[in-house]
Amino acid sequence: MVCNPSLKIFRSIFALPAVDDDKLPNMMNSSDSHLSIADLRPVATAFAIEWKVSLSELSQPLEDKQRLASGLLLQLSLTIGRTIANVCVERLDRIAPTGRNQGLVDFKLICRPIDRPPVDLGICVLPFLDPGRVEEACNLLLVYKDFGLDRLCLLRQGNLMADIQQLPTCLPKLLSPEIGGRFISLRSKDIVTILTVLSVFQNKQQYQVTNEMICAYLQQSKLSIENELISSIVLTAGS
Repeated sequence: MVCNPSLKIFRSIFALPAVDDDKLPNMMNSSDSHLSIADLRPVATAFAIEWKVSLSELSQPLEDKQRLASGLLLQLSLTIGRTIANVCVERLDRIAPTGRNQGLVDFKLICRPIDRPPVDLGICVLPFLDPGRVEEACNLLLVYKDFGLDRLCLLRQGNLMADIQQLPTCLPKLLSPEIGGRFISLRSKDIVTILTVLSVFQNKQQYQVTNEMICAYLQQSKLSIENELISSIVLTAGS
């Protein structure tokens, strides 16, 4: 059975109006959806259009942390209540205290590996190119456990070894067994998918599609549960 996540976190990231959760559209209805392939053709068209737009954005490095985190959050919401490689995704939540976090950790994913206690996994998209800015962020992230997290998943575009060469002190320390951070490389395909999902959601009225249709399409097209990036993120909670 798929549980229904709270949408408070969506309000904060997508700047949705402050209304009761039960008055907002259910992002998880797709699990029980009876929509046919024909019903989802408008969504497929929307994804094809927005995919081309997102692909064109990769002509230069993308440092928009909020957009990347928002699209990733939307994809991860579809894993709630599901088990991926013996890790059950229970819910998404905000990070506190937000002041000390300074917005670096975007949100947290609460997962429960089979036969083990739940893990609060912090998700941090760090797209910045300036080494000084990345170093400052990594130094702040060294105390991520003070934010009520058990583990941190750091997502960046590019090669880990190249980052370590630029940041030979703070990044290896953050990823050390003692601190327990994890690194996942964002490939171009991952970024295009993240941006496309976000754009379709934000422009759903233009395309005359609903949340249920978008979620159903994401699941049928394997852009959510069986997405390699999403699976890798969830698996860091069980490693």
